[in-house]
Amino acid sequence: MNDPLILVRSLHIAATVLAAGTVSFLVLVAEPAARTTGASAIAGVQALRRSLTRTIWAALGVALVSGVLWLVLLASDILGTSIRDVCLHGGAWQVANETRFGLIAGVRAALALLLGLLLLWPARRGLALAAAAGLIALVALSGHAGATPDLAGRVYLASDMVHLISAGAWLGGLPALAMLLSQARVSSDPAWRAFATAATHRFSLLGILCVGALLASGAVNSWNGLAGPRDLVATVYGQLILLKIAMFIAMTAIAAVNRYHLTPRLPAPAAMWALQRNSLTETGLGLCVLLFVGALGTIEPSAHVHPAPIDIPPDAAFTHIHSTEVMADVTINPGRAGRVQATIRLSHEDSSDFTAKTVTFALDPSVAGLHTVERTAVHRLDGTWQTENIEIPQPGIWTVRVIVAPVTGNPIVLDAPIVIER
Repeated sequence: MNDPLILVRSLHIAATVLAAGTVSFLVLVAEPAARTTGASAIAGVQALRRSLTRTIWAALGVALVSGVLWLVLLASDILGTSIRDVCLHGGAWQVANETRFGLIAGVRAALALLLGLLLLWPARRGLALAAAAGLIALVALSGHAGATPDLAGRVYLASDMVHLISAGAWLGGLPALAMLLSQARVSSDPAWRAFATAATHRFSLLGILCVGALLASGAVNSWNGLAGPRDLVATVYGQLILLKIAMFIAMTAIAAVNRYHLTPRLPAPAAMWALQRNSLTETGLGLCVLLFVGALGTIEPSAHVHPAPIDIPPDAAFTHIHSTEVMADVTINPGRAGRVQATIRLSHEDSSDFTAKTVTFALDPSVAGLHTVERTAVHRLDGTWQTENIEIPQPGIWTVRVIVAPVTGNPIVLDAPIVIER
């Protein structure tokens, strides 16, 4: 847990959850509750709106800064160089412009800025809610779900997006609820108490929906990430999921107490105090969950782990490309600009050899002015497919494409980024 990338990922996701959850609380809970109880004209409610808006802006600021740090740390990892070098020599900019992660990060940064501006126009709360949902849902594209191909990958991605949006609406809204209860508890105005009671009821209903969505999407995500129940105790990835489940159970237990024991006792000050305390406790547990989420994003899911070939030359570039039909281990030797050789090993999920009629190897540039390098691979006696005398004109992040023509059926296209060094 002392890996800077884990901490930065966790901070970024926490800030995004807080921003999206506070928007959700403002639009779906506080505003409707204020209208139905006639509290919208109370000066204190106006002050609450301003406080929630400032909270969202602060969270968006942290999300933007931590997003840049995430990109820099990832660029350092991809390019195998120091943070100082990627910042001074354009490596971070290269990753931002030439990778899927960089594209997603740019879109999410634009959504964060748009969300911050939309908060200035209360009449555009619906658009703000949509921007907040997009901001948090697109985190899934930067994780394991976004890298899973085919129909299984699309289901996994949709499930992960639902998981993130639900977590944002519930966990991210808890600090706003605690803030509201704190102000209502010390107020002598009956309208404030009625407003807080109505808002708590609305948030409770929203929480029930979110918990149901989290359970369903969590089951789908675990199915995709784990090879079997044994992985929950036998792998680091599974152990983190088990800890996450334990925290989730604790949070839902507290939420059940809030819903069925404390909420019916509102607007009693003692009930408000207990709800405020429990909301903050749930928030603390949620932060632990987000730390586990940050760690999970840096670990290969146990269902996707496949041993790399043991004969990779030390100066070669290597990537593993995974799909439901076929997997490809691609080695480019040497892994730098100039004349190289590419070796491709095809296999099934169980690591047995995949039989193909033909295999085509291609390298697509990510910058304008360069042409795609494409060769038909030759099948070797050791079962690999090989191409020689490939000229890579310059270093950078290229996209490997492997077009596999199986014995029967349509061609299968596999692609993945690969770093070619100087």
